Amino acid sequence: MLKNFLQQSSAKYITMKQIYYFLHQHGSSTKANLVEQLKMKQTTVSRHLEQLLSEKIIKFRTFGASSGGRPPAVFEVNPDAGYIIGIDLSRTKTTLTLANCKFSDIDHYSFKMNDKHTPAYTISLLAKQIKYLLDKHDISNDMVLGIGIGTVGPIDRIEGMILEPDAFIAEGWHHIPLVSELRKKVNIDTIQIENGANLAALMSGQNCQDTILYCISGRGLRCGVVSNGSMIHNRTGDASSFGEMIIDVQNGTSLATLISYDYLLKEVNRRYQEYHGRAFLDTDKKKDTMDQLLVALEQGDTIVQAAVSDSAFMYGIGIANMVNVLHPDKVVLNSELTIHYQPYYQKIIETAKQHIKRFEREPVTFTMEEQRDQVISLGACALVFQGYFS
Repeated sequence: MLKNFLQQSSAKYITMKQIYYFLHQHGSSTKANLVEQLKMKQTTVSRHLEQLLSEKIIKFRTFGASSGGRPPAVFEVNPDAGYIIGIDLSRTKTTLTLANCKFSDIDHYSFKMNDKHTPAYTISLLAKQIKYLLDKHDISNDMVLGIGIGTVGPIDRIEGMILEPDAFIAEGWHHIPLVSELRKKVNIDTIQIENGANLAALMSGQNCQDTILYCISGRGLRCGVVSNGSMIHNRTGDASSFGEMIIDVQNGTSLATLISYDYLLKEVNRRYQEYHGRAFLDTDKKKDTMDQLLVALEQGDTIVQAAVSDSAFMYGIGIANMVNVLHPDKVVLNSELTIHYQPYYQKIIETAKQHIKRFEREPVTFTMEEQRDQVISLGACALVFQGYFS
């Protein structure tokens, strides 16, 4: 059983886990390559491979190209040797993903957060859906490596708590012992919590050595950083702190304020009042208004387009400041606006490049997140898996 194997800590299992981790990170390998890369004796590698095969933790993938004689066997991890549950718990939507140990989505469940989603109700709903998915796929609890939770900060990783987040629709989301409360209901001991932006960065940086800056914008701004496959996070787990960067010194206005959806809607309304003597739409109906704003962009509304472009310029300045400090190899943007309105994304990147120092000498790659619905929940799965090797 994979979980039992990963929990072992003797010298024998440490070297065996090195082989398993190498196969997991690199996809597959021959025995000769394992010997060379891990600097182990061939007899040791052979013995460990035999045990891993017998316990169905790894499997044969195929045979490699032969240089004469019998072709070498190629080994890979057995993706169904264990399963992980990842949760993306955000202010507006929560996603629960059941993944195999290769982080492939087996099944998932999502629900929108509204005023009835108090902590107690949400935790009970998550526990119910975890049981449903495990029963549906005939997976016992001892086959589950653990549960990872990605959420908004600030958090207490050690105590497994959500501390004082902003903007949850329902009341009561302050100082919630999320890990212990969920553990009581699901009978799974290994549960870890991390800021969602960090987990998105972790998932985006799987199996690479790059430094990645991952930015999630919408109601606010959350940023995560991964370097050499490891998260770089602050003590409080508050990924929103990047958004507290002051952009407008005269008014003390932060980056998050100038790029948030609420700001955009208010700014569009202000400009409509100035040019047309009326509001764009009622900002109390935020979701409907945001949908209408996207429609207006697609239809070429010049007032809306100008407001969005100005906000994108500020976002680009903020990104440039982050790049100048962090020197990432790659910047990933995740937002509803970047997906639905390409000029917004282009304006951010164009502005950022103009204000990044040493760009010619240290080029940065910019990209847009395309699998935004499950990147955090799958990153939460990766967090649990990595926990067995730290």
